[in-house]
Amino acid sequence: MTEIKMCRRLAQITIATGMMAGMLPAQSLTDQVNFRRVSVGGFRLYGVSVFSGYSTTALPVGLGSVVPSGLEALGGSANYGASASFGWQHHRKATDFVLLYSLSYTGMTRYSELNAPSQTLTMTVSRKLAPKWTFSLAGSAQDSTQSEFLHQPTGLSVLSQLPATIDDLAAAFSIGQFSSSQIASMFTGANIVESPARSLLLGNKVLSYSGTAGLNYAYSSRLSFHFATVSAGGQSRRGGQNGIPAQEYVLPRSLGMTGGVGMSYGFSPRTQLGLNVEGGRTINRYQHANYTSANVSFSRKMGIRWFLSVNGGGTLTQTTAFTYISAPSKQMIGGGAIGFRTYTQTLVGSYNRSSSAAYGFAVGTITSATGSWTWRRPGSRWNFSVSGGQNQIRDAGFVSLSGWEASGGISGTLTDRTSLSGQYVYYSSVGSYAGKANNIAVHSVRLSFGWSPQPPPQN
Repeated sequence: MTEIKMCRRLAQITIATGMMAGMLPAQSLTDQVNFRRVSVGGFRLYGVSVFSGYSTTALPVGLGSVVPSGLEALGGSANYGASASFGWQHHRKATDFVLLYSLSYTGMTRYSELNAPSQTLTMTVSRKLAPKWTFSLAGSAQDSTQSEFLHQPTGLSVLSQLPATIDDLAAAFSIGQFSSSQIASMFTGANIVESPARSLLLGNKVLSYSGTAGLNYAYSSRLSFHFATVSAGGQSRRGGQNGIPAQEYVLPRSLGMTGGVGMSYGFSPRTQLGLNVEGGRTINRYQHANYTSANVSFSRKMGIRWFLSVNGGGTLTQTTAFTYISAPSKQMIGGGAIGFRTYTQTLVGSYNRSSSAAYGFAVGTITSATGSWTWRRPGSRWNFSVSGGQNQIRDAGFVSLSGWEASGGISGTLTDRTSLSGQYVYYSSVGSYAGKANNIAVHSVRLSFGWSPQPPPQN
């Protein structure tokens, strides 16, 4: 069971860090769900899709940026594109390895200067080193445009649509055990929503990357210890491409690093207590800071259909270099998560308050709230989903901003190998930087047609 515990812990780390800055998914929701539901090993093409839609703003620009010459008054534009996802899976008694790569191209009918490709690579591996020791590694990298980011599924959307029991869904939030290492691998690394405010900081086209390494020691069936390190960064990629001049963004690049140790104790199969201590460093053009955090978590399956988790603690921050004012040296941190699953519906939500953004965007007071609801009748070809996320950065000294995104859609299979989905997204960011204000508001719709070379697994 140590491998399952480590996968559970890695999933928890992914959720905790991803809610602040995200693992930046570029694969479609259908491709991600199909990929995680498949247990057959080897290399496979998981899906090809074409799409078209309309956005009310073609080029959201960041705080303090210079709008490219000739594009001062961009309005809405119809858009189009295509994507493909490839993956490789390897599942053995002591090893689970999954890799998914996606490539897409998005074009604008009115502003061809903004046509650009996006690509993403995600990977997770878990290896049982000894009866009580398990090593896990996860990584993600994406080169993506803001237009493509708007329509990417949140990690909670992916989690809510995976065909698993409420026990496995709870285990993704470090409550109890996964039913098998295969299920653990399915949930581990599910990409979580990125801060909707990212375009204000890094720009319209962003390169992001992250890596997590963890080691788990299962002292007994109830008590385990874990060690983990996380590193993540991002940088602006727009400038001098397709004839568009370079732009000055708030953060041309940023980097965050975290290392920690913790323990988890199960009072019963339904109740879990955790303790975590971590230290980290954030580096960007306006801040260099070190921080140490400690928190205690309590999680419980409240019944046969839902679970609840809460955590709280504090952070000590030392700002070693800053341009404007220093971030708070002491503050409270904490959060919680809730999940609910019935015969036809799945609801998951979370709230988190911390002192740093995982990708090094800022040190200050960082809060986020995310949620996802999915409805699907077993045996039906169609499902309906709604999701949203809100993120704030305050007390950072150089920037104050708030962003959120809400989306809703319907998707389903036309035949065993074809699918159709429709999605509406509203995205908003409000912020200020060095006395300058910038607001972004985008409405966007998209219709996608997908094809897979093999029928999707049945629930």
